Amino acid sequence: MLKKYSGGFTAEHLYRNEMKIIVHLQLQGLSKEEIKKKVFEENLLHCRSEAAIKDLFPRVYRRAEVLDQQLKFFLIHGARSDQNALLLYAFLKHFTFPRDFVLEVIHYNMKKFKSTVTEGNIRTFFEEKEQQYEQVRNWTDKTKYKLKQVMLKIIVDAELLKKNGNEYEIKPIPLSRELRDYVERNSAYRDLLILTLNE
Repeated sequence: MLKKYSGGFTAEHLYRNEMKIIVHLQLQGLSKEEIKKKVFEENLLHCRSEAAIKDLFPRVYRRAEVLDQQLKFFLIHGARSDQNALLLYAFLKHFTFPRDFVLEVIHYNMKKFKSTVTEGNIRTFFEEKEQQYEQVRNWTDKTKYKLKQVMLKIIVDAELLKKNGNEYEIKPIPLSRELRDYVERNSAYRDLLILTLNE
């Protein structure tokens, strides 16, 4: 079964503050409609225009929906590294291409005791996906460049990679004991351990 790869994450970010704002309202028990109304009326996401809020709100809300109540609690009250893990996880659950990059390049290198990701690794990943998937072949060079930039920026912002000259140093995201225990007990979220290099 061939995957559907979307290049639709060229405008995405880690959305650290935006996710916290939405999740905080969800934890207060507000419905999606109530949250939307509040976000628009009070410009809680600090957008320059209503069109920008219309674009941003569904993206952030969709990501917040990946997390259950307990994970949302960790996102609001946890240490920065727990927040990083959850923000990256919510992004990767929605976008298959960067998720496969984390699994097939970062995770793979770490398992092979390589502590870095090189430009060559990144180029090879894109080339392999082009050979396997027509939709990747159809992306323009400009789109591929933009996707690479956005994907790496989000992973660096989540502190799974650290830019070091021309390479990226691999850094497993440390999880608190509480978050790790919760995820280990809930098989639905077990992949969080893999995607943050904690399994």
